[in-house]
Amino acid sequence: MNNSPEIESLVQHSITLATEMGHEFVLTEHLVLALVQHAPFRKTLRQFGVDVAALEQDVTAYLTEVQNTIVKQDTEPPRRTSALERVFNRANVQVIFTGRRIMTTIDLYLSIMAETNSHAHYFLLKHGVKKHDFAEFWQVNYREQAARLTDQQATDILAEYCENLSLQAAEGRLEPMIGREQDIADMIAVLARRFKANVLMVGDPGVGKTAIVEGLAQAIHNGAVPAFLKHHEVWSLEVGSLLAGSKFRGEFEEKLKMVIAALETKKRCVLFIDEAHTMRGAGSGSNSSLDFANMIKPAITRGNLKVVASTTWEEYYESFEKDRALMRRFYRLAVAEPDRGTTEQILIGMSPRLEQFHDVMINTDAIMTAVELASRYMHDKKNPDKSIDVLDAACARQRVRDQGTVTVTADHIREQVTRMTGVPGDSMTEKTTQRITELADNIRQALYGQDQAVEQVLDRVYISMAGIGLESRPMASFLFLGPTGTGKTELARLLSQYLDMPMLRYDMSEYQERHTVSSLIGAPPGYVGFEDGNVGGGKLISDLTKNPYAIMLFDEIEKAHPDVTNIMLQMLDEGHVTGSNGKRVDVKNCIIIMTSNLGARDNDNNAIGFSTDLEQSGQEDRAMRDFFRPEFRNRIDQVVKFQKLDSLAIKKVVIKFMDQLKAKLATKQIRITLTEAVIEYLAETGYDRKMGARPLGRKIDELIRVPLSKKILFENLADCEIKLDMRKYGIRFDVVNQGQKEMCPDK
Repeated sequence: MNNSPEIESLVQHSITLATEMGHEFVLTEHLVLALVQHAPFRKTLRQFGVDVAALEQDVTAYLTEVQNTIVKQDTEPPRRTSALERVFNRANVQVIFTGRRIMTTIDLYLSIMAETNSHAHYFLLKHGVKKHDFAEFWQVNYREQAARLTDQQATDILAEYCENLSLQAAEGRLEPMIGREQDIADMIAVLARRFKANVLMVGDPGVGKTAIVEGLAQAIHNGAVPAFLKHHEVWSLEVGSLLAGSKFRGEFEEKLKMVIAALETKKRCVLFIDEAHTMRGAGSGSNSSLDFANMIKPAITRGNLKVVASTTWEEYYESFEKDRALMRRFYRLAVAEPDRGTTEQILIGMSPRLEQFHDVMINTDAIMTAVELASRYMHDKKNPDKSIDVLDAACARQRVRDQGTVTVTADHIREQVTRMTGVPGDSMTEKTTQRITELADNIRQALYGQDQAVEQVLDRVYISMAGIGLESRPMASFLFLGPTGTGKTELARLLSQYLDMPMLRYDMSEYQERHTVSSLIGAPPGYVGFEDGNVGGGKLISDLTKNPYAIMLFDEIEKAHPDVTNIMLQMLDEGHVTGSNGKRVDVKNCIIIMTSNLGARDNDNNAIGFSTDLEQSGQEDRAMRDFFRPEFRNRIDQVVKFQKLDSLAIKKVVIKFMDQLKAKLATKQIRITLTEAVIEYLAETGYDRKMGARPLGRKIDELIRVPLSKKILFENLADCEIKLDMRKYGIRFDVVNQGQKEMCPDK
């Protein structure tokens, strides 16, 4: 809080009075005498009906004859008494709690009247200057004088509630304005009007609305504006500064009237209101419709005040569209997101300030990379804000390492984007990484008998990883068709594992009813849960917000209600999905996989007799055409058909399951080996052509895991080797312990 020159002069005058009277202390009565002799306060007292001369005479007589003051014996200035210190402290607290920064004479008066055990309070009461009556008279008188403010008073009022952007431009504290010349030209054309010279900038968060106003202030300071706008000042007002400390009815209105009067007194002013949607409802009580917007309408209609306001599209439709009387007083200026070239120029212009602040050097490639990666992977924000965030965060990370002056490179930018989005750094480079080159081999070693399906999937993945896919669509979208147990879900898991992408799995059997769709995208308006910050957007919206780079698995898509596929149309074609509350999330960095068993039952029906050689095939296409609508099928990148496993693939699956068992037994230092006969027996008895490979796991549990677990528990097996071989009625377990072979019967 700062004292005004008026208060400083009063304090100095009270010290002078004490000095002239030869007093060692400055009393509260000295301050009252200084107030009475202060011309503006004296005039107000006279208007209130006070005999000012008599009041002054009484206070002077008391100070002359006071017995409890000690006459000065040295040349040091008089000191304040504790009572006077309480007066100033009380006045400071009152100013702070009313949301102001400057103390006025009425604050000192009210604080003096709270010091009831003093002669100052007695003399004021004696002459009829009662606290509540005089305070109310002061407010009425202040309103009448608000329109007759001096230029210095107007400046003080604006400095209390606003920020002087023109002063900041003169001191070089504003960021350079680049690439917004046309927006500023359009704004100046509106400000040149006689009536309603007001601009409402509407745009998405982060596109640079505030920067345009700062650019206007810089243009005025540099003289790069028409003659009518030269020597103007740009003041930025926050509605919250007016609301702060306004506890009683009428305080907010008084502050706003003071600001408007100050602007009209100074003339040549442009008022900038950020977050303009807060004007509606600000300052209105529970039983009053008078708010900021209604109070400012007359001033901006007369043309005495030029206003530039800014808001987002969402708040524009919510606030301004509902108040047509307010909207007609503004010219709407749409602020679009700058293109990549303009964003690069903005960052280049800002880089010297970032280098100075962070004590780093910024490579030109780092700026280009920041714009490119932010545009590609950060779809929930807008340029230039998101590109500036990436560059600033990368510089800050180098700053905290205290390694001296370092150069921020493109690699630092990729590292920062990985932290902010979760997208692996390898996928941001145009080079073919080791992980991608080994992807096919890693998947084929874990998924057997589906080489053609794997090749089809990887072909689409390679297009996206190379950076030459369509930016408006997901990385890839697949429909996996085939019998159960052939590896459809397993392939999705392997892609998640080897591409280092989290998998979001949705069991479509949970969304068979129409009302269950709301659990994906949120409850519709008017229903419980709408606009709920946690689950209101739905599970799908919430998961994508947390994992913008993921594999989305919609398992058994044919079981879902048709409304679910309607939601997916937008995801597959436009690369985004919108929740019921309007929140929009992108899936452009996701791989969408849908699995289905359509046609598998028809393929299982033999054409003639019971021969497996005459099984039907190709029923998936017909079933898919009958179930999915053409517009849905047309948006899928690739329909991948999974074939029934042959005998060799089945034996590989047996080995895969047994390798998992061996890994478990290795912790107990137990080793097992299988003969070819055991593998063939498991493949023959465990695989079902209709059920796929899933029954194989249950058969291994039955024939191997259960007997083996009994041996481990009941025979205390440890640090041994177990050989599995076939016998007449099943599998035989041979336990070899310390080089000695022991025949153990089955349990």
